[in-house]
Amino acid sequence: MYILGISTGIISSAALIKDGEVVCALAEERKTRKKRTRDFPINAIKFLLSSEGISLEEVDYVAQSWNPTINLLKYKESYSNSYRWFPEMLYATPNHLLEIINQKDDCKYVLQKLAFTHNDSDLNIYYVQHHLCHAALSYYLSSMNEAAILTVDGFGENACCLLAKGSVSGINKIEEIYFPHSLGAFYETMTEFLGFVPDSDEWKVMGMAAYGDPSVYQNAIEKLVILKEDGKYELDLTYFEHYNFDTPKRYSPKMEAIIGKARDKHESIEQRHYDIAASVQLTFEKAVYHLLNYLFKITNLKKVCLSGGAAMNCVMNGKIVGNTPFEEVFIPYAPDDSGNSIGGALYLHHNILGRPYNVKKETSSYLGRSWSDKEIKEILDKYQVSYIVPDDLYLTTVKLIKDENIVGWFQGRAEFGQRALGNRSILATPLEKDIKRKINAKIKYREDFRPFAPSILEERVRDFFDITENVKSPYMEQVFPVKKEMQSKIPAVVHNDGTGRVHMVSKKTNTEFYRLIEAFESLTTIPILLNTSFNVSGEPIVNSPEDALRTYTTSGLDVLVIGKYIITKK
Repeated sequence: MYILGISTGIISSAALIKDGEVVCALAEERKTRKKRTRDFPINAIKFLLSSEGISLEEVDYVAQSWNPTINLLKYKESYSNSYRWFPEMLYATPNHLLEIINQKDDCKYVLQKLAFTHNDSDLNIYYVQHHLCHAALSYYLSSMNEAAILTVDGFGENACCLLAKGSVSGINKIEEIYFPHSLGAFYETMTEFLGFVPDSDEWKVMGMAAYGDPSVYQNAIEKLVILKEDGKYELDLTYFEHYNFDTPKRYSPKMEAIIGKARDKHESIEQRHYDIAASVQLTFEKAVYHLLNYLFKITNLKKVCLSGGAAMNCVMNGKIVGNTPFEEVFIPYAPDDSGNSIGGALYLHHNILGRPYNVKKETSSYLGRSWSDKEIKEILDKYQVSYIVPDDLYLTTVKLIKDENIVGWFQGRAEFGQRALGNRSILATPLEKDIKRKINAKIKYREDFRPFAPSILEERVRDFFDITENVKSPYMEQVFPVKKEMQSKIPAVVHNDGTGRVHMVSKKTNTEFYRLIEAFESLTTIPILLNTSFNVSGEPIVNSPEDALRTYTTSGLDVLVIGKYIITKK
């Protein structure tokens, strides 16, 4: 049985699951090269069908990760009483009927069936609640029999936070917090206040926080998020305008009255901006831990699954075990909206269709296309690119890395999500501090305060990082302190506050990347490589060999390793 999952939120995507297994998934941006596009993922869908060798008629069900019926619960006469286009009756009719129905529920999903006269394959489209898709993504990929679930984002339909419980019998909703009281919107608003693009540049605020003193603005910024005694929270909306969609800014003049003038995007970044970022990060963390402590209290479970855009905050993620009673945390490889194509399909399979959930030991983020060495050679020859084929690809590559060359690494199936996990990566030595500045300035074209992640052999992670035994970070989703005695050995991957965004590399899930790091360890005794996504600022991560060649030739990359071929500029 095939289920096609579709997400048209921030970074639209499509996914295909077969008998409950995720077989392939792709963000539309990877095909169109339009970063963070919300366009309908038609190119991604065509790739998925081609990859499996099937037609849309062979797909049994479609899951869309948004349930618009929730947005129809309030009757809108101006939209529903006249049609500009006859298909608008598809929402006008239920909008009228929902006005007089006696039993209004929050409507977990909607089924839209298109039955064709000369085709036995009906098109069955399920519209699933946004936060249930987030929850399903995290729980059904977690390998946990039973877990508490927390999803936090800007908003989906009318909710911005879901507390739930997952078990082999399904996902059960406990409580929701509704827009505009959104922690995601809080972080987006402060991203805009600091002169960056909301729903895009939250990474920058998180990175800036390590350079700031939170105590400078903490008393003021804590007023924005009120932690309530019942375990939940609310925003002081007098400081915000994010819920007034026609206003030019997400914050009110009152915000500037307590923390000063907002930064214009063209202004230089001053110390006060770093201090504000530090307070924003601390306030956000406190609110999430407040929710998690409440979730533990009402579920009494020791394991928790997180999802939603807020779960991309890896600094917060790495402190959950130390700040809550939860002992084990799972965060999937794409907790943002792009992952909801997978989450919606999994929710449909397990919760709506009632198919059993079999707990698995491993999940994989490598869900895109791979290219064979023969295909790669044909492309290189077509563009008359000179290359070598070394006897030992791994040893030759790490010698180049050790000599401070910055390497584009293109191998196997593309990763799904916003993290480069060793198949579409830019790699460098962690041993030289100045390499970070070089990558930011000449390749990534971004702010110098932005950090880079250490990819480390999973068996060696506790030699370098302060991490408890039960904590795993396979998707670069958590930040942990670097041991003080190790910070001088790997300065390029140590952030300003002495931490690193850890990517534990398993031999089972990525043998090629594991072998590469092993080879670097054999030369240097350090089982770590600096790893960042294979793209430049403003572009999606590379998807194809052509993408890799274009990025390599137009940036400061020194070397491109693509399949078994090595290309250099020297």
